[in-house]
Amino acid sequence: MVGVTLCCEKCGWQTVCGQTQLERRLRTLGLLRRAPNPPEELVAELLSANLGQLVCDHCQHVGLFVEGDKSADQDDWQQAVVCQICNQPIPPERLEIFPNVRRCVGCQDAADRGIEKDEPDFCPKCGALVELRVSRTSGITRYKLFCTGNPSCRL
Repeated sequence: MVGVTLCCEKCGWQTVCGQTQLERRLRTLGLLRRAPNPPEELVAELLSANLGQLVCDHCQHVGLFVEGDKSADQDDWQQAVVCQICNQPIPPERLEIFPNVRRCVGCQDAADRGIEKDEPDFCPKCGALVELRVSRTSGITRYKLFCTGNPSCRL
């Protein structure tokens, strides 16, 4: 996070804040008390969730916004969509063109050419991916399917 421009909609005040300034502002709200050096991702997430509680330094108006992001829905974080075959992120450009795609370019290309990789298994209870692991029993080595989505889901 290089710098974020915080703005006040009431008086037009603006300031560019770096990582340490954003941490200071979030600490005034009672956040990040136990994190002396929080990661940038955490600071960015807390900032987007708490912009409406930050106070303008000029007019003391409560509620700031990030310049260039005046939308009402500040929590619109784009989640990475991963390929169902190789578990690698699908590029956002591909998702713009094909919004319902479930495979990356490489895996889809292999499937189109007939070099199909093993299709993934899905949990019949929760629908998450299932992976094959070595069972932790003594004696003969056994393999068991484990649900990767929900740890409490017993397959």
